[in-house]
Amino acid sequence: MNWCWRRSSLLLLPALVAAVPSRAQSLREAQVWAVAVATRPAFYGAGFGLGWRDEQRDRIAPAIALGAFGDGRFGARADLSYQFLLDPGKRSGSAIYGGGGLTVAMERGHVAPYLLLVLGVENAPGGGGGSFLEVGVGGGARLAVGYRWRKHNAPGR
Repeated sequence: MNWCWRRSSLLLLPALVAAVPSRAQSLREAQVWAVAVATRPAFYGAGFGLGWRDEQRDRIAPAIALGAFGDGRFGARADLSYQFLLDPGKRSGSAIYGGGGLTVAMERGHVAPYLLLVLGVENAPGGGGGSFLEVGVGGGARLAVGYRWRKHNAPGR
């Protein structure tokens, strides 16, 4: 079953990469974040990520975090997610988003892919930047917090 699970998880990767919006789309994002994953042993890390949003409500967001497991061993996580924003143009206040994708946990040369599901809230998704809080599952229950900077590159903005 483990072999089948890994293979089916890896089949999602081409679909997510093909969905990356083109450069002519409306928003590009950069983020810094911290993540904690309740697994055995727990993982704690921090890192950076990118994001591409279209004119609608879609975001493709790759991110990486380096850190340590609860027992002191070095580890890393890499996420690639598709996110759907409920109120992407909101310039003040908070808005909710949800999404899914693939996360890869790395420890001592061992790589384990997992499906990823997230639910988050971010401040001012239509503004120049804002903080976010995210809960989800993917290789364990996870909590992420961070800040996103946005560059509006659509014509007329």
